[in-house]
Amino acid sequence: MDNKPELKDEIDFHDLLRTPRKLFGYSYILFVLVFVVLGIAYMENLTAIGKNSVTPFVVTDSSSFVQDIPFQSPKSLPPVDVMKAGVPSADAVAKGKELFRTTCASCHGDNGEGDGPTAVTLNPKPRNFHQLQGWKNGSRVSQIYKTLQDGIPGSAMASFSYLPPADRFALIHFVRSLSPGQPIDSQADLQGLETTYQLSKGMNTPGQIPIKKAVQLIEEETAAEVSNVAGLLASAESQKGAGPQVFDRVARDKSRILAGLLVNNSAPLQNIDQFIKSVTAQPRQLGFRAEVAQLSQSDWAALFQFLNELKARRG
Repeated sequence: MDNKPELKDEIDFHDLLRTPRKLFGYSYILFVLVFVVLGIAYMENLTAIGKNSVTPFVVTDSSSFVQDIPFQSPKSLPPVDVMKAGVPSADAVAKGKELFRTTCASCHGDNGEGDGPTAVTLNPKPRNFHQLQGWKNGSRVSQIYKTLQDGIPGSAMASFSYLPPADRFALIHFVRSLSPGQPIDSQADLQGLETTYQLSKGMNTPGQIPIKKAVQLIEEETAAEVSNVAGLLASAESQKGAGPQVFDRVARDKSRILAGLLVNNSAPLQNIDQFIKSVTAQPRQLGFRAEVAQLSQSDWAALFQFLNELKARRG
């Protein structure tokens, strides 16, 4: 007969109560199960940021959104009747909508909700024109006109003074139409606008060129000036005589002297007395040493003649 004890198919809870240490093996399995369940719950409730699954947003160069100012010839603008222009009309709102999309949408968005392409780079953020509250200068016609004229310091809102007054009124009526319930200007408000800006007298606007074109012209002029100065400097250093010797002795910055007196000054040099007076008044600014004030009359005459000959040779 086999004396081995029979294996039990079920847990003997009475035996476990008598010997609690036997519970350790079962509790280990329970802890593992609880840990797994809590881990799954935690993973399911992670946010997109916690899971590191957010698509990165790369802010592009904000300058790529900025449109250059257009070429504009000088012109005289007709008078504006503020009392009429200050009252909205369907035509004014329609015109303002078109102007808004070309001049304002890059910051304020096509629909004026402050969500233009450059808005993410700006602080403070562009205005949402669908909201009545929070206007920096107020939302009356006269108040918005001031904003367009002067801009808002400390923000990306630049002055739109280059726009004709009629276009500014059209823009004003469009943005005000986006948030019904705007305050109405009184006759005194509009009269104050006229008194401040004298719109009934018309205005003359200066010409303007695109910034890129202006930079190009400056670069070309600078390159030409550098080339001219270099040519004059080479010519000066090849000269012999009293004039070149005096020039070498008193010149602190030869290029500055040649640029200021010969290249950027299209008129002939003054007579010798005026030449001496202007040089001794600000020698360092012109590129001379302070010792230039101690030159003798003959040295001044030699220097004056030498520079005049250089200028004549350049012309």
